[in-house]
Amino acid sequence: MNSRISRGIVVTGCCVLVGSLFFPKMLVAGPDIRIEESEDVEFFELQCTIMEVHPRRNYLIVGEKKIELVDLQKGTQLYRTMLRDSSGKTIPLSSFKKAQWVFIRGFRLPDGRIAAREIYQLPGMVTGKDLGKYPFFKNVPVWEPVPTTP
Repeated sequence: MNSRISRGIVVTGCCVLVGSLFFPKMLVAGPDIRIEESEDVEFFELQCTIMEVHPRRNYLIVGEKKIELVDLQKGTQLYRTMLRDSSGKTIPLSSFKKAQWVFIRGFRLPDGRIAAREIYQLPGMVTGKDLGKYPFFKNVPVWEPVPTTP
């Protein structure tokens, strides 16, 4: 697929929005992802179709970008990528299929990788007034820590 993805513009059906997040403390996202204290991280949103799903390696290829699913450790709290259907219900990674539309919100790490905070299945490309049908486009949900067992 030879599509171009541009900041804030729909091109061949994909839309990327960027901003920035500031992390005041160090976060650990799996064994090889670390965000150091006071490091700026670029906020990232993408609506596009899935090109590949790699459940064993915890990533997707969406809009020609590798989107990594992560576990974030902040102190004693563990945060995982939220995988949801279009109504907001939690679903497994196995529910995501090639050519399916998704909305992804996450952040670009300093080394250029994209880590997904949340991924939503969509019924198709969502634009205009239809965006209002899905509250996650406008409102960023609270990222609740995952319950851990002692």
